[in-house]
Amino acid sequence: MKRWLGFPLVQIALCTACYGLVGYWLGKYMMVFTAPAYGAAIARPLINLVANFRHGVRAHVWMPVHGTHYVFKDTTIHVLDDENSWRWVPLSDVERVLGRKLNARLLGITYTDRLVLAGKPTRMHLRDDALIDHLSKLSDPVALRFRTWVERNVALPARRVRQRAAGQAVDSF
Repeated sequence: MKRWLGFPLVQIALCTACYGLVGYWLGKYMMVFTAPAYGAAIARPLINLVANFRHGVRAHVWMPVHGTHYVFKDTTIHVLDDENSWRWVPLSDVERVLGRKLNARLLGITYTDRLVLAGKPTRMHLRDDALIDHLSKLSDPVALRFRTWVERNVALPARRVRQRAAGQAVDSF
């Protein structure tokens, strides 16, 4: 029974039933005087009901893309995780951030095992460490800011997951 009293809809129904009983026993004139008490009693369950609805909608919207959706300066970047906890960034998203095309053939020669075709739809993906290496060679300020963002938001959390899986001490920085 206690568990059911924790639900906002049950609380609202009980408050409304009590208010209706007060109106039935004491008359409609007393309902006018007890209306502020009814409003005070129902306010918190209504707030909880709206908050639960908001959390449910957010979970429904964001759970399918949890861990794969990143945003750098209003540019969406779809990141893939593999079974070894490496993160793969699509070249098309990197090109959109940098504002220029990257030579996939040259990247394939430079980073042989770290450039693959993956995802749905199939696109070229560059592993996070290779992307950091490549961005560190560029002198463009946007590329340097993007490299810092990739290190902090994409590569570092993946590195921590790999360290925990291997039983190593996790970096604290």
